[in-house]
Amino acid sequence: MRIKQWMAVVFLATAISPMTAMAATEGAEKSPRIVGGGFAPISDAPWQVVLDLNGALCGGAIISSGYVLTAAHCVERASASNITVYAGIEDLNLADGNGIAVASVVTNPNYNSSTLTADVALIQLAGALPSNAKPIQLVDSDDQGNLDAEFALAEDQNLYVSGWGETSTDGNVSRYLKRTYLDGVSDNSCGWTNSNGVLIQAAADAYICGNDPLVSTGVCSGDSGGPLVWQAPSNASDADRGYRLVGLVSFSSIRGCALTDVEDGFTQLNTYRDWISDNMNGGYSNPNVSFDADIFDASRTYSPLGDGGGGGSVSLYTLLLLSSSLGFSIYSRRRFLS
Repeated sequence: MRIKQWMAVVFLATAISPMTAMAATEGAEKSPRIVGGGFAPISDAPWQVVLDLNGALCGGAIISSGYVLTAAHCVERASASNITVYAGIEDLNLADGNGIAVASVVTNPNYNSSTLTADVALIQLAGALPSNAKPIQLVDSDDQGNLDAEFALAEDQNLYVSGWGETSTDGNVSRYLKRTYLDGVSDNSCGWTNSNGVLIQAAADAYICGNDPLVSTGVCSGDSGGPLVWQAPSNASDADRGYRLVGLVSFSSIRGCALTDVEDGFTQLNTYRDWISDNMNGGYSNPNVSFDADIFDASRTYSPLGDGGGGGSVSLYTLLLLSSSLGFSIYSRRRFLS
């Protein structure tokens, strides 16, 4: 089903009944969307793609001329022949006839559909990208260390996320690409990576957390697999403005989207960088690109980077035992976004 046709079904179903809309977008609990925020011209996110998976909608991020990253949960039941990639567009109505076929799809072998750890998949394109689509540099270990240190300092609006997902919990998908800003949350402060003061190292390695504690904004169904971008302060004057792909949209709270008291969850890509490179022909190399748009507020000041948060190692198995003894599980609170 073409994207435009799928959108028409969703909008019609929503007009009839919210329950009908949920049925028409089966798996909507696994689709993220941007709540709040505003319109993003594709020049503000030229690395953004949309995936049509036989009518289901997910996002993705271009990391080279031939490869795209997305969430594993988006493609776990899909084959390459079931996926079409659209790049260089901001209006979904312009998608028809401009799709790029997929040569192969590789899902991280450690992906866990229950915990959403290793929620990353690599898509190899079978065709060329349009001229206005550009890859974004993938986070490396140095970037991740600086990112973690910045999160520990509680910087405001230092994460940029975009997508065509639902604009409210159980609402409509967006025809136009949207974006919003989130505050990065340290592993020691995030509810998905810290349980009653105990850092869950396996979760901290798997996830990046972000939210806005004051404004209802964030990801929602349909945004899954989309890019989470951070600007490396020391590289802000470079041709690529220091933009780094640090995460992919993975999940939000089962209570709903864009909650001010619950963080959104993103796949932490630095953890899987070696796996990504190993599965690319010739390996991964940083793209030589330049970006025109200043997507982050140039007036925003950065605090000096300090030491990142640490903590002991606790296995996910230990977390589940701990959660059980406390009468809850953090995993039961997770909402799939696509």
